[in-house]
Amino acid sequence: MAVKRGAKQTAGSRKQDVVRRVRIAEKDPCSMCGKGTSVERVFRVEETMGKAKNAHLVFFDKRHGWYCEHSAHCPAVKDVKKFVRHSR
Repeated sequence: MAVKRGAKQTAGSRKQDVVRRVRIAEKDPCSMCGKGTSVERVFRVEETMGKAKNAHLVFFDKRHGWYCEHSAHCPAVKDVKKFVRHSR
């Protein structure tokens, strides 16, 4: 149901907000990427939005910096950077 600007929604017409939940776990870079890797840190990110679930691997590499297996612009990269800042 579309609601016009300025119109009030009733309790029955509101859609439930989908909450994005993120679980982050650090993994061993040598076991994940091999002995000679330039990757210094690896994180597994489990993202849940409603019933949808996604898993990400986020890496910190000496040469390439932070990136996810999906892209360097993946939201999981931002989540991990925030997690690392707050866990110090």
